[in-house]
Amino acid sequence: MAVSNDPVFAQTPKTAAVEFAASSQSTQMDPGSVAPSTLITAGSNGALVTSVVIVAEVTQTADKHVLWVQPLGAGNWYAIKSVVMPAYTQAATDAQGSVTMIDKLDPNAAVRLAGTDVLGVTHHVDLQSMVFAEYMDY
Repeated sequence: MAVSNDPVFAQTPKTAAVEFAASSQSTQMDPGSVAPSTLITAGSNGALVTSVVIVAEVTQTADKHVLWVQPLGAGNWYAIKSVVMPAYTQAATDAQGSVTMIDKLDPNAAVRLAGTDVLGVTHHVDLQSMVFAEYMDY
């Protein structure tokens, strides 16, 4: 993005999702051996990630999810946030278990990505879950 005195505002809201099937990813924590699944690739001027929510899709034990950033979409991955999804037993009369990684009601929780940065996610128990994000490119 060229430097100017004009204000820069986030543009059209977008959504992204990653679904983990059982045994879709290793339980290893090292992104050097198991690449995180890409959730968002920022546009050329960057992006503002305003919400990330994880939803359990089956009965499960506790499951750890980690958000990673890969600057400029190449090289090393850096952990920026992790959460634990509590154990959840699926039933027809219950709401799906979920946990919020980035709360859209808290403007200070938003994550700003530089141009072409990649936001990735890993999970560490081989059970089904879905990760949903809301963001805006600049």
